[in-house]
Parts: sequence; C-alpha cells; structure tokens
Amino acid sequence: MENLHLEIPDKSHEKAYTEMISRWEKTLDDIKPSLLGRYSDNKKRDLTYDEWLACCEDDRTTGSMLSTGVPCTLYFLMNGSGEILGGIEINHANTYCGHLHAGIAPWNRGRSYGTIMLRLALEKCREMGFDRVEICTRKNNYFAQNTILKNGGVLTEEFFESGIWSNRYSIEL
Repeated sequence: MENLHLEIPDKSHEKAYTEMISRWEKTLDDIKPSLLGRYSDNKKRDLTYDEWLACCEDDRTTGSMLSTGVPCTLYFLMNGSGEILGGIEINHANTYCGHLHAGIAPWNRGRSYGTIMLRLALEKCREMGFDRVEICTRKNNYFAQNTILKNGGVLTEEFFESGIWSNRYSIEL
C-alpha cells in the first residue's frame, strides 16, 4: 500500500513536517503522540524545526525531555511520495502508559494507516529485543482499539486515571 514505511525524523523532512503539522494544528485535533507536536510546554512556544529535531534526538538517547525520563524514538509514517501520514513513538522501556504512542493526521484516518504503522512499529520493537509490548488507549477510542486488536493486542486491564477510563493491551512478539 503506497510504499508505506517508518523513518526517524531528520533535516530532510523539514518541509513535509512543517506542512503536516501546520495543517494538523488548524484542525484543533489533539496531536498524538505529543512528541510529534512542535509546541514546547517548557518554552511556551512553537519550536523551530531544528530545535524540535534536537529534542527528538535528545529523547532517543536520554529521554530528558519527557516526563518519564525513558528514552524513546519517534518515527514518521511516510508514503512513497514523501508525505508524512502520522507518527509513532516507541519507548525504549515500558512506562505506565505503555511502550507505544501513535497518531495519524486527521485527514489520513480511516485508510488503515494506523494498522500498518503499528505493524511496522512492532517490527522495530522486535529489532530492539522486546518480547512483548503494552499499549494504552482511551476506552472510547474504538479506532485505536481496533488497530491494536488487528495487530494481536489482548486487553489486560481497564483503569481510571485523571477522570478518564483507559484500556491497556499487550502484544506478544
């Protein structure tokens, strides 16, 4: 399907990223994973692409930009035309919210891109030596739940936190 693949952000993605994130911000839809967004809570402003890229690079090695302190790698889901369709973040260790956090740009949803992106990310997790991954999603996010189930997810827990019901899934690799 359209030569879909994952790529770690680098300087060559600046134009595609800027176009995608600018369009996403206009939808007022929550940008997930949060690392994909360019707004910095610490600096209270949008970061330049180079600043944002530096944060992504730092997160891969130290995780210092994240509340968990766990290193993570952000990947773009890209098509053969160089368009960024969404992103997925892989935590290098399990956190309370799981290993994976993902999002497809609103105008690309409903085309099975999430299912494919998760499948590709699970391959990366295998390469990283994981035997199992955990993914959490809001209980009312049926699209995410279906994506997880299509990739072998098994519901392991329902939990209530900060006024929100969520589900935890496990996928054996």
